[in-house]
Amino acid sequence: MEKVKQLQQDFADFMAKTDFGGQPAELYEPIGYTLLQSGKRLRPMLCLLANDLFGGDEQQALWPALALETFHNFTLIHDDIMDQAPLRRGRETVYQKWNANIAILSGDAMLALAFQYALKPEKGAELARQLGKVAIEICEGQQMDLNFETQKVVTIEDYLEMIRLKTAVLLAASLKMGAICGGADPKDAQYLYEFGIGVGLAFQLKDDLLDVYGDTKDFGKEIGGDICCNKKTFLLISALTQADAKGKKTLSEWLNKTSFDRAEKIAAVTRIYDELRIRHLTESKMKEYYDQAIDALRKVNTNENRKEDLYKLAEHLLYRIS
Repeated sequence: MEKVKQLQQDFADFMAKTDFGGQPAELYEPIGYTLLQSGKRLRPMLCLLANDLFGGDEQQALWPALALETFHNFTLIHDDIMDQAPLRRGRETVYQKWNANIAILSGDAMLALAFQYALKPEKGAELARQLGKVAIEICEGQQMDLNFETQKVVTIEDYLEMIRLKTAVLLAASLKMGAICGGADPKDAQYLYEFGIGVGLAFQLKDDLLDVYGDTKDFGKEIGGDICCNKKTFLLISALTQADAKGKKTLSEWLNKTSFDRAEKIAAVTRIYDELRIRHLTESKMKEYYDQAIDALRKVNTNENRKEDLYKLAEHLLYRIS
């Protein structure tokens, strides 16, 4: 994936030249602290790959790529406040390093910066419109996720709609914005969007799976976090749906315990998942979305060879171990 490596380097160079400073320092320092951390940079890469797919000007596409990375990190800053998370990518979260008020203000400034970056290219108005649409959808998904914490019954359909909004739409919009910047036909831009939705749904289901069946060394955080906090994931909802009366009773007992041994709870719930073949069910659902994504990508009217990196990226996200 030489093209991906080159685009990653080009984006890193572009970010290094971008001034994230300003006054008051307390507002701007958290922005640089957040954006200049090393991360997957998945969303800007999708944007740049989609632009390249249609032979677009990379210098123009770097701006929406930066807009997407800035927007994505804004959502993480606010997520960390809501989750009271102490660490992000192995470093203190902004709210932990400074305080919640500074984190809110810096996040708000990043949201505004994201729109300023999106407006810079020739097709800035359309790019900003797409960013505005996805911003609202992510808020809808985040609120659904918060509702699930106290909602007694969450269906598989509810959950899939939540992760579509909270995760998949931003990956899809990254591709569509890159395609728009590259001058794609609206139909092709929409096919790329559908590719992104399928990849995004598979990506989040993989995260759910890794939290239970991943290796701590590869995954980068402790396994079983979702189980310990009773997070309503695809795995838990599927288990509650498919378990017999005895299994439902056991799961409910663990879900209602306020004091428990962490390792014991993880082992007990995972054992139920194993008995119900929940891992296989999750992998099948992931493959279903992956196949839908590939079908959409095949419909994009451009040389198949130019799509190679997107095919490889989709496969990597499906079979990743972290």
